[in-house]
Amino acid sequence: MKIAIIGGGLTGLTTALFLTKTGFECTVYESAPQLNEIGAGIWLQPNAMQIMKYLGLQERIITSGCRLERIDIGRPDLTSVKDIKNKTVIDEFGNKTVAIHRGRLQQILYEEFSKVGSIELGMPYKNHEIAQDRILVEFETKRIEVNALLGADGIHSSVRDLLFPEAKLRDAGQVCWRGVSSFQLPADLQNLGRELWGDKIRFGFSQISNNQVYWFAVTRRKDFPKAMSVSQLADLFSGFDAVVSEIILHTNGIHRAELKDLKRLPSWHRSGVCLMGDAAHATTPNMGQGACQGMEDAYYLSFFLKNKPSVNDAFMAFESFRRKKVDYVVNNSWLFGKMVHHPLGQTIMKVILKSTPERIIKKQTQHLYEVKSPALTV
Repeated sequence: MKIAIIGGGLTGLTTALFLTKTGFECTVYESAPQLNEIGAGIWLQPNAMQIMKYLGLQERIITSGCRLERIDIGRPDLTSVKDIKNKTVIDEFGNKTVAIHRGRLQQILYEEFSKVGSIELGMPYKNHEIAQDRILVEFETKRIEVNALLGADGIHSSVRDLLFPEAKLRDAGQVCWRGVSSFQLPADLQNLGRELWGDKIRFGFSQISNNQVYWFAVTRRKDFPKAMSVSQLADLFSGFDAVVSEIILHTNGIHRAELKDLKRLPSWHRSGVCLMGDAAHATTPNMGQGACQGMEDAYYLSFFLKNKPSVNDAFMAFESFRRKKVDYVVNNSWLFGKMVHHPLGQTIMKVILKSTPERIIKKQTQHLYEVKSPALTV
């Protein structure tokens, strides 16, 4: 069976590695002419790290990033809203969140798959047609025939546009700035992921190497509709602890994005074609699970393709298995973002966080971090 994967991002490359490991022949087609170290940072939560462990990449990723011993919510002065113990941010296998440069992670996946499979760069997807048991895929410079087509081409998926032209994005009304700062955090802030809540603004950060800090800042778009410079962003957070302004001021280049997610699709697949990751269920980044869920997709889909009698049976089983968790992530991330940027909503969330017993928080996080064996549940 030949499988084409559209998109050489984190979901596409992880899927390619799992499919090759499972025994399938697959090729990744990426529209960009080259894969550079683009983007800012990413927090790979324990579920994603378990997926990387299955691929034998866990230790390489840990040494290329920074393992976070704690993740919490704080006030502008850096004090925690609730002192959460380490055991709530670790899964049953001992995996913790690893903060790493997104481009560095993509390069690791790219290098690993290049050893066993083919990646074709500079190949923008244009169209596909169904011909009996084959799929004819058209790019700008060539046509190919495959038995299955996977759309892992992100929130603005071209494969999804053709498959489900009625699909719509939801605008959260918020803007996120991200950057990587050449800055060494004070010792008490290293190996820590923290998100600080201010008045309709928030700021998160973590170390990703000895002298690099990944950070993100989120505001309502109506308050700050235009691009901002490094100094303007530093001024915006002048009421926070001084380390926040220092982190921002040591940044060379800011990525600005308007936050959106994907309105729930009635289906992810049709006639031998299946969407994955952000192409199928894009979420706002408030729970830090976007890429993690794409990696889970890669793991589960490879299992179903191996163990179901046909491609479409595999796609049906995959979607049925994944829907509940993905819906939970998308819906709660959306609600979180709306609540935290509303004065009353933020107050309510702080009260809930402070009053919720740690055993309940642990139970919730373990549900999020769980990577099930589909063989035992299907």
